[in-house]
Amino acid sequence: MPPFNFIKQEIRPNTIPDLKVDATFRKVAKHAITFAIWKIDEDRLEAVPRSHYGTFYDSCAYIIYAASLSGHYANHETITREQKPNVSLERYIHYWLGKNVSEQNRSNVVHKIQELDSYLGNISSIYRETQNLESARFLSYFKKGYDVRSGALISAPKRPRLFQLYARKWLRSIEVATIDWSHFNSDYVMVLQTDTLTYVWIGRSSSGIERRSALDWVQKHCSGSPITTVDDGYEQAMSQEQKELWNTLLPLKKRMVCQASQLVSEYADYNSNKFRIYKCNQRGRLHLDQLDVGMPAKDDLSDAHGVYLLDNYGQSIWLWVGAQAPQADALSAMGNGRAFVKKKKYPDNTLVVRVLEGHEPVEFKRLFANWLNVWQENTRGHKPVSTKFGKLDAHSLCERPKMAADTQLVDDGRGERVIYRVLGDQVQEVPISKTVVFTTNASFVVKYSVQCATVVPADLASVGIKTIIYQWNGSEASADSISRADKFAKASFDALKEPGMFVQLYEFDEPPHFLQIFEGKLIIRRGQRSEMPYNGSSDALLDTFLLKVYGDASYNAKAVEETHLSSISSKDCYVIKTNHVWVWCGQSSTGDAREMAKAVGALMGENSLVLEGKESKEFWQSVAMYFNQTLVINGNGNSCSSSTSSSSGAGSMCNGSSNGGNISPTLSNNCYLNTSVPSKPRPPVQLFLVWWQQSALRYEEILGFDQQDLSSDCTYILDTGSLTYVWLGSQAPNQERYTSIAQSYVQNAPFGRRSATALAVVRQFQEPNVFKGFFESWQNDYGKNFHSYEEMRKDLGNKVPSNCSLASEGSALILNNRQKDFDGHKKYPLTVLIQEMDMLPPEINPLKREVHLTHDDFVSVFNMSFYEFDELPKWKKMELKKQFKLF
Repeated sequence: MPPFNFIKQEIRPNTIPDLKVDATFRKVAKHAITFAIWKIDEDRLEAVPRSHYGTFYDSCAYIIYAASLSGHYANHETITREQKPNVSLERYIHYWLGKNVSEQNRSNVVHKIQELDSYLGNISSIYRETQNLESARFLSYFKKGYDVRSGALISAPKRPRLFQLYARKWLRSIEVATIDWSHFNSDYVMVLQTDTLTYVWIGRSSSGIERRSALDWVQKHCSGSPITTVDDGYEQAMSQEQKELWNTLLPLKKRMVCQASQLVSEYADYNSNKFRIYKCNQRGRLHLDQLDVGMPAKDDLSDAHGVYLLDNYGQSIWLWVGAQAPQADALSAMGNGRAFVKKKKYPDNTLVVRVLEGHEPVEFKRLFANWLNVWQENTRGHKPVSTKFGKLDAHSLCERPKMAADTQLVDDGRGERVIYRVLGDQVQEVPISKTVVFTTNASFVVKYSVQCATVVPADLASVGIKTIIYQWNGSEASADSISRADKFAKASFDALKEPGMFVQLYEFDEPPHFLQIFEGKLIIRRGQRSEMPYNGSSDALLDTFLLKVYGDASYNAKAVEETHLSSISSKDCYVIKTNHVWVWCGQSSTGDAREMAKAVGALMGENSLVLEGKESKEFWQSVAMYFNQTLVINGNGNSCSSSTSSSSGAGSMCNGSSNGGNISPTLSNNCYLNTSVPSKPRPPVQLFLVWWQQSALRYEEILGFDQQDLSSDCTYILDTGSLTYVWLGSQAPNQERYTSIAQSYVQNAPFGRRSATALAVVRQFQEPNVFKGFFESWQNDYGKNFHSYEEMRKDLGNKVPSNCSLASEGSALILNNRQKDFDGHKKYPLTVLIQEMDMLPPEINPLKREVHLTHDDFVSVFNMSFYEFDELPKWKKMELKKQFKLF
């Protein structure tokens, strides 16, 4: 094969192969894993040295090219490696525009990315990035954050300089051109660098991880001068010498600090599956035809010769170019996206991305609930490669976390279990029995002791946990039952003295390990069918019923009662309990599925195997006696009293359903968004950093994640598709709200998934093997040497004031737990607060003006702290407020 023949295979139609390409671009290996950055400044294109990756100037435009193996991620540390022509690569071109970039540079960078795109075969996704609003993929390139320097200060003296530092995962440091209070915000950590001293100003609404990252940044970038920390609102606590220097640059008399802004979640870019789709048509000029679609689907992008525009309600604009679209349309797509932004009057920094059919990035595919291609690209399988029917390689699960993650099996399921039934406010332990029957009108809590098939210390550490608390909620369980089970399960989890995991799940969302602990023989019966008291599984099997057996292995099988039976399917197996136990297997059912059905039938005593088309007369008579209706197989009516069974075409579904008829019953408590069993394979795994802000859960996705991305003072969500994990750092705030975090996530998650998705809670240093295996390499001791912000500050010789501590939500300072959050209020100068009522800012309560003073101003006015003031009698407080015109 001639060299680079793959380019001919990948080049889009109508490509001009001899388009003039900048000589700098020609140094890029066309079919290699690589990462490169170029800067455009005053009509010059120059390659950025690797040592300067992550440093940008706000007066310049930059081009970033990243190529990686499919499903992998490149970053600034990626080393160029040539690949064979048949290896599939993902290619991304980003152009980044600084805040103060000139119009000429904006124009130049657009022409240059077209050259680069053409040189690489016109198959790259193109992202238009702007300063301070970069995409998650752009941010993932710079694992240690990035710096934006002021172009206006290139020729200025080195110091003094002022920097804004913020962002929880990847710290952004923004150099501002002027030293002024207007740049301050309680969200930020500000760094004021002088010739003799470096001040680190800690915004009261900044998070612990931002403060730690900021102190790390200061020690790396501001070495050589002493470092002092200054708390927002406590500037007067500085020494006289420090205060004098500060006042020469930032006079405290002019202090004006904005309150925490209401940030828009970055996760909203691909959230909720709510966006509009337009078909782009060239009719002399660009014309957009909006498609009338509800839940967007991949099939909506039906014209391979066309271009579609997806408007994510101003959060992001995506241009999808069909594989057979003219090259001119591909070249003009980004321009059309920008024109749409202007026409809609969206912010100029709105993210615009062009993607090509067959080369769509995962962020684009996630916009669609049914984009199955992205699921099928996942290399992790679902059938345990080390299993045979009824047996599991338990040692491998203990030794190899990746296998445990692939299968979602912690162990072989042979550990001890204790089951509790929760109905209303009653919690009842279920007697031990081989036959386990759950009813849909109740919740069940299962305490499972992990059975480790090893005594090797390293393997035991890999397993990670000793107990799992499962909470299973039936589809017809009342809100009271679920609430009571929730409290009982949480209390059981919190009371564990050994490493454990808490999993909350709903009927029809059982993860593999949950089914494995019942060996695939779990029986789920309709709650309303059983009127007798529930005294154990045996009582629940006394009457007549029919069970449909799902699955073909011990880790995916269960038996669910079918009611209002009208038809059965040739693809499935059933267990029918009348005066005799019948195991009926359709012609198209698999051997493994039949074995699982036989195992369920054996739980009920003597039984008979019946194959479709070979039913006995006794079978039809038995069925007719207890099912007062005509039994229909695959839609064809057959009298139950008939001695033979006819079926028309194996493979048609019962009740008109698809996917093997896997439709769960209608739920009285509306716990599902839709009731179909999830399709397999599962989607690619996602990791999110999450935090509470202004009573809402915020998300920041981490692309290309590894264990080092998990910080002890944060909370994360790992979404594996089949199970959503909430990871609680050992020093993370709000640990008691773990179920609220998980439920908030799944209610707003992509993929159009159900709110009943199974949720698991794991704690740092107690992670199970099924969690660890999703990370490329896992070190059990990583994070044990974590240094908190307070410890880092102490190491610098700067103590945290005794009346200052991080708020429980990491968003403000709380000075006294018995009092209201004084520092959580927006702060104003005294001159603003003493104005007439109609002149006050709208968020100020005229009767509570004093809470809008900083601590320093409050002490200066009242000669006491807010908390001393708050302890005074009401009449005394009113008198003081009137005296200082704050009432």
